[in-house]
Amino acid sequence: MTAWITCKQVVKAYKIDKREVVALRGIDFEMERGEWVTIVGPSGAGKSSLLNLLGGLDKPTAGQLSVDGIDLLNLKGSALVNYRLREVGFLWQQTLRNLLTGRSSLRNVTLPMMLAGTAPWKRAPRAKELLTAVGLADQMYKRPMMLSGGQQQRVAMAVALANQPKLLLADEPTGELDAKSAAGMVTLLQELREKFGLTILMVTHDPEVAAYADRILTLRDGALGQSLTDDRAATPKLDSQGFIQLPEAVRAQLSGAPRVAVEIRPEGVLLRAEADDIADPNFDGALNDAPPEVQRRGLRGLFGRRAAKSKTATQSQNKVAS
Repeated sequence: MTAWITCKQVVKAYKIDKREVVALRGIDFEMERGEWVTIVGPSGAGKSSLLNLLGGLDKPTAGQLSVDGIDLLNLKGSALVNYRLREVGFLWQQTLRNLLTGRSSLRNVTLPMMLAGTAPWKRAPRAKELLTAVGLADQMYKRPMMLSGGQQQRVAMAVALANQPKLLLADEPTGELDAKSAAGMVTLLQELREKFGLTILMVTHDPEVAAYADRILTLRDGALGQSLTDDRAATPKLDSQGFIQLPEAVRAQLSGAPRVAVEIRPEGVLLRAEADDIADPNFDGALNDAPPEVQRRGLRGLFGRRAAKSKTATQSQNKVAS
């Protein structure tokens, strides 16, 4: 059976000041229709880049990318516009990025329908249905600045669903909400998923929000990691003596490393295998942002070149001193 969303060896690179920065590194990823997948990872890991590609807002540098049989790499012109308007809905972290402050809640929801060419007599009933579904039947004629942050994000949800998309892309949708509003938002997402048959791909830093998904994946340095869901054997455990019992898959990854680095990060604790020849902690991650030719040489090449320069400088100093 063919997956509803397919990413094969997807690479996304940007050029910044004549330097190539790789945001996504050969992503292989599939989703079934109706599934809710959440991707967690630190800032700069490539989460938003992946959403932009699936939303048709950007194109990959290499690889294959399709949604519901639509090849996103070949979408152009009116076909691309139609995909963005009808096939996918967007929900951003910044609540006011989703809304126009000069329009009421009702008129914000009718705007995507107007852009998509929906008949005028169909827009208002659909908008009222959606605003009622998100619990704002009594706030239809208020502008965003008259609403709370949680209410603004609910209006944004209605806007995202205005043209009945099959796919909802949510980029940190609870990032600017308090804990109570965030819990209400993800509960609402569950209800709307059932009501409208949505497929949801969400990125978040919040583990409590991520837990609502069918599947949780990790993304770091542009590469997808293993699923954090389903298998209890894949969950680290703390034994009675206070030692962490690592899953077999994790032990297999770390077993051959001479050294294991431990980092405390906002999203959790990171264990990273390190080789003996990477001795300078200041270079952690430097290779990720380096040009392709430097990446191919590796960190050893970087250190070797620096060491050669240092040796030459020392020899020069010795000559001067003598």
